Amino acid sequence: MRKGKRTFASRKRKIAGLCAFVLAGVVGVGAYAFTASNTVTPHFAGGGAAGVTGYKVEGPSEYEWNDPGTEMLKVVFTMNEEAEDVKVAYSKKGVAPVKGDWADCGKTVAKVATCTLTGATAYATGVPNEDAEEMSVVANQFGKAEVE
Repeated sequence: MRKGKRTFASRKRKIAGLCAFVLAGVVGVGAYAFTASNTVTPHFAGGGAAGVTGYKVEGPSEYEWNDPGTEMLKVVFTMNEEAEDVKVAYSKKGVAPVKGDWADCGKTVAKVATCTLTGATAYATGVPNEDAEEMSVVANQFGKAEVE
């Protein structure tokens, strides 16, 4: 009789082991099926460094004034390289321009920037002569030139 109990217990362990093995296989296949459905589109990532140099502004070569000649409406100047976006501001000598002083010139054409000054917030109708003592330029070769 003892021999029969051992056989039954041994058989019970074998069945339990087989069930555990089958259950592990089912869970493994289910986990694989879940992860196999995830897709990631190909993309690039990386880093690098490059030197940053300033633009050289030549000019201005041309100005446009209002009828009485009291406000500057447009300025044209040349840069040593092409720029995707250029902004210009005029201010009194020694005074840094503020955000509202900057006029958007857009992209240079053949290294020439043409800037309409009536678009600046501070100078809706043009830059008054007394405020046009210093010219500041912000340019970006790739992307937007941002002024804070």
